[in-house]
Amino acid sequence: MATQEERQEFIFPPNDNSAQTNLRYDLTAEKWMIAMRSAELKHKSTSIIADLKVIGLVFSLVFSLITLVVILILDFVKWVRSKIFI
Repeated sequence: MATQEERQEFIFPPNDNSAQTNLRYDLTAEKWMIAMRSAELKHKSTSIIADLKVIGLVFSLVFSLITLVVILILDFVKWVRSKIFI
């Protein structure tokens, strides 16, 4: 544990322009920026337009798959009829 004299000599934040002090400031600033970005991402609200686009894409995919299945069934029925009546 630091003595009273050592505590009195400790200056925070350091006011020199040494490389070690600048590095500490840079590291502290980087940690704060990461924390701010993380907080922004956690509390970021999605827009209704983005949600509607996703819903539209899902409906489009479902409709396309249903259409594909119906066309495959109709082609299969046509193929079976052509084989039966030859």
